[in-house]
Order: sequence, then C-alpha cells, then structure tokens
Amino acid sequence: MEIKGKRASERIEREVPIEVAGADCWGRQFFDRTHAVVIARSGGKIGLERKLVSQQEVTIRCMATRREAEALIVGVLGQTKGTYYYGVKFLGEANNIWGVEFPVLTEPEGVTAQVLLECLGCKNREAIGLTIFELEVLEVNGHISRTCKVCRDASLWRKSSEDATEPEKATPASSPPVPAQRQERRREPRRGMRVVASIRTTRLGQDLVKTQTVSRRGLSFTSSSEYVLGEAIEVAVPYSEGGGNIFLPAKIVRLQSKSAEGTRIYGVAFVKS
Repeated sequence: MEIKGKRASERIEREVPIEVAGADCWGRQFFDRTHAVVIARSGGKIGLERKLVSQQEVTIRCMATRREAEALIVGVLGQTKGTYYYGVKFLGEANNIWGVEFPVLTEPEGVTAQVLLECLGCKNREAIGLTIFELEVLEVNGHISRTCKVCRDASLWRKSSEDATEPEKATPASSPPVPAQRQERRREPRRGMRVVASIRTTRLGQDLVKTQTVSRRGLSFTSSSEYVLGEAIEVAVPYSEGGGNIFLPAKIVRLQSKSAEGTRIYGVAFVKS
C-alpha cells in the first residue's frame, strides 16, 4: 500500500556548495567541503568522497546562507568516480537551510508518501510517512533503516508484500524492558541487527551471511565457512543483490563459538584505509 504525495515540486535539482562535518564509518572525524545536487525542505542529496553508514548523524552547512542543520544519513543513492551520493534527512524543526521558498506544507513536515513497511527482523508492519529522499533510498536499495518499536533497535524495513488497509500491530515479546544499568558501555555500542551481509575474500570468494550485531567499528555474523583469525576480508552490510553495495576492508578478530550444525559465529573489525 502506497499513497503518493502531491509535492514533487519540493525536490529541486541544484548544485549547492556545502560543508559537512561528522565521523566516517571508521570513527574518524571529518570536515569536508562538497556540494548538494538535489535540495528539498526536508533534506537533500549530497556527494562525499568517503564512506558513511545509514542512521549516522552529520552537520550540514549551506555556504550561501551560512545556515546549518543536523541531518541523518538515510542511505546511499549511487556512486560516480569515487564520489558517494547520500540521501539525508534534516533533524529538528528549523531545517530549511537552503534559502529557497518551498511550497506551503499541508501534510506532516517533509512527508512525501505513506508506505506500508515491514520490519525484516520481527515482521511488524506499519504505515510510515517517508520524505522524498527516504523514498528514493527505499526504491534504489529495496530497504531502508529505521528504528523498530518492537525490536527496540534500528532494523531494516522493506515494502510489505501484503495488501492491507490497516497495518498489523505486532505485540512485543513478554520479556521485560532492559534496565538502563544493563546498557552496553563499549565505546561503540553494538546493535542487534539481523540482516544479510556479503563477505568477500580471495580464498573463499563471496559468502552471503546473516549478521547478529553491528556497530560503527565492526559486526558479528554466522557462517558455515571456515575463516581464520586475522584473515583480511571485505564486508558489505546490509547487502542487496543488484544494489549499490559498498564493501569495507575488515578482518576476522574473534571466533565466538561453534554449533553442532557446523555454523560458526565470527567477530569482525573494520580496518582503516
């Protein structure tokens, strides 16, 4: 179920010089001067010569207006000659930094379409309002990263395959809420995220695996393949067949366990270029 919005005119193709500050997927701070190629009230499409991950926050400053706003990386929309193009969504209310008069809003802030989405983890379905660039990321990659109220964490969502007028309300598991004192105290907290990832090595080729946890510094996954501690690998997470996948250099740093079925649980750390 998808209800198209009426404000395609919000999306303006225009090259606008910007400054972007944040941390890349290896945790390194950066401050880049680049440009947006598409702008809208709710966000934009920006180019960066570095790899970022979905759901991380950056600060974007428009050079022409000297205004800035916090923004969320929605996902990658393509790559050309070393430049990655990302859809971004502004956070907060004062988010029109472009100095452009957009049409008067008659719907919730920035929402372009209502789409029935399904969480890949718990199968919860919700009718969710998406911005222009969230909708484009969904169309390009086949999925989008959002916070799930049932999983209580970030997870991947896709268009629901079921045609229903009312989204199904999933009931959370009966387990009690996790107390605040039990929250992880790592420098980079790990998130339970079960998605498909692609592991590439010169020895074994490509291996499609299922992740268990993901953080900015690494992840864990299960596989029946036998990897060696310290082995160099390349990882694309999440992986979408035929999509704009970005492979990051990494290495195997931990072998957690081995099940009776021969499936191993590996720990992976991303490697700085």
